[in-house]
Amino acid sequence: MSQNLSRRHFLRAAGLGVASLASLRVGHAFAQGPRPDGTTYDFLDPTISFREVYGDYSMFGRVHGAARVRIFAAPDPKANSLRTVYWGFTMPILESVRGPRYDSRAASPVWFRTHEGFVHSAYVVPCREQFQQPLPSVDEPFWGEVSVPISWQFQGPSLRSRRWDYAYYQCFWGQVHKVLERAEDEEGRVWYRLYDDIEPNRPAWVLAHHIRKLEPYEFEPISPDVTDKHIVISLPQQTLTAYEGDTMVFKTRIASGTSFEREDGVLINFQTLEGEYKVESKRPSRRMRGGSDVGLPYDVNGVPWAIYFGDNGAAIHGAYWHNNYGTPRSHGCINVTPDAAKWLYRWTAPHTYDEEHRSREPGELGTTIIVV
Repeated sequence: MSQNLSRRHFLRAAGLGVASLASLRVGHAFAQGPRPDGTTYDFLDPTISFREVYGDYSMFGRVHGAARVRIFAAPDPKANSLRTVYWGFTMPILESVRGPRYDSRAASPVWFRTHEGFVHSAYVVPCREQFQQPLPSVDEPFWGEVSVPISWQFQGPSLRSRRWDYAYYQCFWGQVHKVLERAEDEEGRVWYRLYDDIEPNRPAWVLAHHIRKLEPYEFEPISPDVTDKHIVISLPQQTLTAYEGDTMVFKTRIASGTSFEREDGVLINFQTLEGEYKVESKRPSRRMRGGSDVGLPYDVNGVPWAIYFGDNGAAIHGAYWHNNYGTPRSHGCINVTPDAAKWLYRWTAPHTYDEEHRSREPGELGTTIIVV
C-alpha cells in the first residue's frame, strides 16, 4: 500500500536541490503567491509542495471555477477586499464559517478562512497534498487518483520534456486515471504514464508521487444484496438523495445542467431533463468533451466515477473544477464532489469492480434515477 511522503524526504531521495528547483520555475503573470514570511513562490512550479510553503496544514483550497476571486477581511462580500487571487492559486483552509452569499451565481453560505482572510467557497476547491511512495514496478495497468492540488502532464518522463499546458491536460486533486507504465528520469524521479481515452497514443507522463494507487476495496460494491435502490434528483432544490426502499441512506448537493450564452448572444440549453431513468453504464474515469457543435466546447480529463443514465449521455460524476454545488452550472450532467461520486459509483447497480467500462446487460438490474 502506498504511503504519504514529506516533500523534503522525496527531494532528498531524488537528489534534487534548491538550485535545480529554481531552474524549473515557470513564468506567469499571476503565478506569484505570498509565503507567510512575506516572500513569494511560483505556484506553477511542477515540484512545489504547499505544505512546505505554508506549513503542515491538512487542507488546502485551489481557485477553480472562476478566473479570479477576492480575499476579504471578513466572510462578507461587503467587507474590506484585501486582494485578488487568480485561477490555480492554492491556499491553506483553516476553517469553514457561514456568511452572506458571494454573488448571484453562488448559492452556498460557506466561506473559508485562509492565512490571509476569507474567501467564498464556491470557487475554491478543497484538496489535500499527499505525496505517495512510487511503486517499484508497474506490471499491469492500474487506476490511480491524483493526490495533490495540481500536477502536470509531460510529453516524456522528465521535467525537461514538453509540458502539456492546456487546461484539459492538467491534473487536479480527485481526478482518476489509468496508469500504464513506470519510468525513471536522469535525476532518479519516478514517473507514471497515463492513458487518455480520447487520445490514446498521446504520451502523458506525471510525477509518480502525485498519484495514489486505488486499492481493490475502493471498488467493492456497497450493499449489493439490496435490490430496491433508487435515486431522486431534485432540480429545484439541487440535491441528490439515495434510498434503499423508503430509507434515505445518502444525500448531497449537486450542480445540474443549465443554459449557456454564446459569444453571439444565443442561449444554448444544457438543462438536465426530468424523467425516470436507469443506470446504463459506468466508468471509473472519462475524458469528457463536447459542445463544439453548438459553439460552446468543453473538454475535461480524468473525470471520476461516471454513472451514465438514460440515452442522452447524461451522467452523475465527480467534478474537481468547481465547488459551487447548489447551483445549476453543468452541460447536462449531475455534478457532485468526487467523494460523493465514488460512493454512488459503488452503491448503484449494475455493480462493477475496476472495469474500464461496465454496461448494463439486457434484463440486468439497474438502479432507478428519478429527476424531478
